[in-house]
Amino acid sequence: MTSIILALVLVLIAPAAHAQIPPEWQAAAQAVIGQLERDTPQAAKPWGAELRQGWWLARAWRQHNHGNIEIILAEYLTFTSLCRETGCPGETIDGRPYTEVAREMKALRAQQGDSYGLVRNVHAWLAGLDDPTGAAAENVAMWSKDTDSVAADGEKADLYALDWMRARSRAVSSEQAATFARMALFVQQKAWIGARCLDISHVATVIGAPPQIESCK
Repeated sequence: MTSIILALVLVLIAPAAHAQIPPEWQAAAQAVIGQLERDTPQAAKPWGAELRQGWWLARAWRQHNHGNIEIILAEYLTFTSLCRETGCPGETIDGRPYTEVAREMKALRAQQGDSYGLVRNVHAWLAGLDDPTGAAAENVAMWSKDTDSVAADGEKADLYALDWMRARSRAVSSEQAATFARMALFVQQKAWIGARCLDISHVATVIGAPPQIESCK
């Protein structure tokens, strides 16, 4: 009987523990998104439920697209940023059900042939944008040195396609470039954001340590 009770307790406790958001991820999200919001009106916005909403939306996205909920930091940062930027009530993306957006994302990926085609086409699009800051050209040059980092990872390729969809929805070329850079930072870990080059590759690598955001070397 004791063994049965213990087994039941473990069954009940395991999902709750499994669903916990790593504290270093939450700190990383606030630090990275805070850097992106710097010198903008959004920086004064108090943090609310975005850290929790982004976690659940990222897990729902992964479950829908890949059949599991073992999300990576890039997914958590992406969806937490979306929840903070436009809100995500009812697990929505820009006011639309995430499943609907996922269908469009998959259709876009299919149009590119494979993940490597997706990355090449995204970079070609980005290189053709009119970006007075010069960040788009810098990002293309930097990211094109290692296409495997995105193309060889299905989850990251999904995010890249999602970022491309959102950026292309902007009306102005410069804002398209800026939107893609802000979102692609989460995937690429390094990006030029205007005149700054941010490196978030170590932002959540040490448990219990403050988030570490560096300048690109």
